[in-house]
Amino acid sequence: MTRIENSKRTILNLAESLLQDKGFNGFSYAHISSELGVKNAAIHYHFPSKEDLGIAVIRRYRERFKLWINNSRVKDLTPEAKLDWFLGIYTNMRADQGKVCLVGAMEAEFNAIPDGLRDEVQGMHKELLVWLQSTLEEGRDGGVFAFKGEPADKAALILSTLQGALQMARALGTKKFHNVIEQIKLDLLK
Repeated sequence: MTRIENSKRTILNLAESLLQDKGFNGFSYAHISSELGVKNAAIHYHFPSKEDLGIAVIRRYRERFKLWINNSRVKDLTPEAKLDWFLGIYTNMRADQGKVCLVGAMEAEFNAIPDGLRDEVQGMHKELLVWLQSTLEEGRDGGVFAFKGEPADKAALILSTLQGALQMARALGTKKFHNVIEQIKLDLLK
């Protein structure tokens, strides 16, 4: 890997962390340059605008999610195991590190973020919902999950519950978040 690719990845990693911690409008290139010990110009070299950086972070997350869900280690799981995997994303990468959902962080500021970033956030949210809806349908059809209503609506309820629980975990700690995860499972499993 070249130094430029490594620098770009480092910037993306830090920007993702800042987005989850402070939101899009809560950080600047100065935060990144200070943390990395470089000048703002080094960041502008890779990402001419903050919108470009935000879009790159969300696109990378979307690509990562597509790779995960199309990998046989996830794709071939039972519906219950797929749900556990999905909930694990939020548990392992978000709540236990004091972070919030990347998409949820952007949605909290949705009216104040640039249009191009809005489009990426909407796309990511839709992809999460489509995958979750499909998993719920598969589980209900297979007799593993039981719930009232439409799978699309249940998927939206679960995703919004996860996003809200991550916010709540910041104030009340991760135990409350883990309780919410368990309740989601109890509500679905037969």
